[in-house]
Amino acid sequence: MDYNPDMQSKLLRYNATHADLALNTTIPSLGLLASTYGDETPIEWLKIQLGTLNDFTEVSTKLSPEQLNELSSLFLSEYYYVNVAEISLFISRFKMGQYGRFYGVIDPIKITRAMLDYITERRVDIERQKREQYRLQCEKEIEERGHNRISYAEYLSLKARAEKGDKEAQKQLLPP
Repeated sequence: MDYNPDMQSKLLRYNATHADLALNTTIPSLGLLASTYGDETPIEWLKIQLGTLNDFTEVSTKLSPEQLNELSSLFLSEYYYVNVAEISLFISRFKMGQYGRFYGVIDPIKITRAMLDYITERRVDIERQKREQYRLQCEKEIEERGHNRISYAEYLSLKARAEKGDKEAQKQLLPP
């Protein structure tokens, strides 16, 4: 119920990114749903989600129930690691025309090809976010070390004082 088709537009409205969704461990993946409830639950959920795409398009030939079932099974098999919010984002982006359009019929291969594009975008965005997190962590560490940093001349002076028996200098030379 939490991840019904209404989520598709909400994710667009909130500008959810691939990385925001993919790295959120509180959102269940297709594989987790399958291992918890059996394969039928995520397949039925996928059929509902993909069915909204089927209903959304203005084409003469829609996906048949058999095609929808097979497409859902393929998604579960291939993209078990993708969480349900990501599937919702993929479908909403597809509806917005970001993965092309259908001409006359809904082509399941066009949908699977679009999902490959989505997965590529997802990987790039996750890598970007991880690089950004690493950069911020490095900046934080540099800032923290900055408060304890001294010049080489100050270090030599401190070392000389410590060698002369200055207890405070000796204490400052101890590693943190």
